[in-house]
Amino acid sequence: MSKLYTEFAEVYHLMYQGLIDYDEEFEYYQKILADFNAKSLLEVACGTGQLGRRLVEAGYSYQGLDLSADMLNFAREILPEGQFHQQDMRYIQVPDTFNAVLSTARSVSYLLKNTDSLSTFQNIKKVLKPGGILVFDFIDANTYIPHIQANPRAVHEVDTPKGKFKRENHYQYSFTDSWCFTWNAEYFKENGGLYHSIGTDETQLRSFTEDEMCLLLELSGLKVLEVLERPSYAYTTKVAIAQNE
Repeated sequence: MSKLYTEFAEVYHLMYQGLIDYDEEFEYYQKILADFNAKSLLEVACGTGQLGRRLVEAGYSYQGLDLSADMLNFAREILPEGQFHQQDMRYIQVPDTFNAVLSTARSVSYLLKNTDSLSTFQNIKKVLKPGGILVFDFIDANTYIPHIQANPRAVHEVDTPKGKFKRENHYQYSFTDSWCFTWNAEYFKENGGLYHSIGTDETQLRSFTEDEMCLLLELSGLKVLEVLERPSYAYTTKVAIAQNE
């Protein structure tokens, strides 16, 4: 697991509230959920609960799932009434079924092998009610791989209630296993007007072509309804909507 979700979980919690507009994120996905009258949902890779809090406040019957205990600790702090599961998305086992399963922040990027994706989608299908939908975003290989080829470095700086943080990113693509790439990051915190390194992280991630993603969903027994383009703080991603018929 990436250190971003363990050792740097607090840094994630602080920085991403500045990188992601969670109010806009909620509005975007809430419109999709409303189109399908989805009132109960499981959020897979729920992180520190920023989107979950907004969904609960809007009246959704909500449960969150994440692999990282550190991330869930923050989620339980901001959403003490929430129900959370510490599980690997590839092996979801929860007792309830839902109108929708939601996963954001391109979390499927950690599914490096086709078998990982198939296992995840097949287990999601099991917890969806008939007619229920899976909604998630993913990195589009057709646009992202050329992007990091031309722009292998990026810097993110955020002013948080606990000080200023900076992340220097370096991306290196590798075609050995699908459209995978390595994300190297170094994290800094400002002290006395200067940034000081607080640690590094290296993570393997995967991007998908739209055709690949649609095939994986279909092979998992989910009908692809739509694939949308959506800008993010870093680059344009795609959002898939699939249904359990």
